[in-house]
Amino acid sequence: MKKTNKPSFAKATEGRDIISLFGNIQKMISTKPDISQMFKEVQMMKFKIKPIQGDLMAFNLKNENFIESLWSLGKLDEFFFKEVPSLSKKEKEIFMNFFDSLYFKYQQQLNQTNLQQRRVTLKKTGLLELEIFKERKLQKKSN
Repeated sequence: MKKTNKPSFAKATEGRDIISLFGNIQKMISTKPDISQMFKEVQMMKFKIKPIQGDLMAFNLKNENFIESLWSLGKLDEFFFKEVPSLSKKEKEIFMNFFDSLYFKYQQQLNQTNLQQRRVTLKKTGLLELEIFKERKLQKKSN
């Protein structure tokens, strides 16, 4: 019996799936709620913020750019863990190339946010270095 390749429309469907995922990511990130809703959602995302260097109290962690960047990264993280497991190996490679560049963009935006409070900027506040992470519970695979 002769082995047949996938029909050409099946290959096109795989590409369309990746394209629709990219579209879904862009739509999700571009339809941001107002800043107060983003702040609530960031709190529910349970980010852990740990100061590595600097006085955390001298900085404004409710800065709109900081909240927006953190919200975007959290949404990307949620999307990634929801969608990626269902992709094929080839689709994961394609998806990861795009996803990494988008994730890096929001990390850079987060890194460039000025968190100094206006009233404190007259004094030298020094550097602030934060570790921001989310703890994940490992799911046990059932056999």
